Amino acid sequence: MNFYSAKIWILLRLLVLSTIVLLYTEANAAGGKEQRPRCDYAEYQRLPLTKKLHGVDGALVIMRDRSILTAEQYSFDDHETSCNARLYLVGSNNKRIETHKMERPIAKIETVNLISGRPDSFSLMVDYSAGFGSYSGPGTKFFDVVAGRIKWVHAKAEKTGKTEEIHVAQTLKTEWKLFSYGKNNDILEIRCRPAFKDKSDDTFEVTYNRYRFNGHNWTHYSRSEDGFWENEGDFPEESLFPPEK
Repeated sequence: MNFYSAKIWILLRLLVLSTIVLLYTEANAAGGKEQRPRCDYAEYQRLPLTKKLHGVDGALVIMRDRSILTAEQYSFDDHETSCNARLYLVGSNNKRIETHKMERPIAKIETVNLISGRPDSFSLMVDYSAGFGSYSGPGTKFFDVVAGRIKWVHAKAEKTGKTEEIHVAQTLKTEWKLFSYGKNNDILEIRCRPAFKDKSDDTFEVTYNRYRFNGHNWTHYSRSEDGFWENEGDFPEESLFPPEK
């Protein structure tokens, strides 16, 4: 093969490779467009905010796909949307300040009094129901609006010193409630999970979690013991949750 033939061969090879890459890219782009859900968002909730209490005259807004705007619980059989809910913090003239994308189509916000003498906090519920299983259901976390921004509520674990967002759930084997402590409210949660002590272990473990505001920060207290619990009756006695009074 002489110099000119080799040069032509190289150019042809580069042309073929470029064509393959172009076709592959276009195919992926087309496929991506087909997979992207068509969402028709509508306002589901709007809770007002004020400059005096929250640092902004505006609102918290939950947006849902219009097809499940009034649904109370998600069902794979009844709903087909893959458009997940969104939480907006908006200011005057409905100008969007923050956007938080949820992991599921159904979400809801409520005011909740956690700390006396402060503006009400907010709870954000996201429905993680799968239609089956003991551990799927609504999950809830908490936040404040301070200086015009969303501030998620965190707690420091009393045993490890690790700080994480407070996140509680409501399923067949998990439940939470607010209990008064002085002028504030504690967040109590009970969880039942497999113990996993060894490969053949089929026992369960019950964990009692308490989140308490100490005047400055939130502390997470936790205690676990062998046992079994399901959310089919009364909530456990408060005395089972640490710390001991």
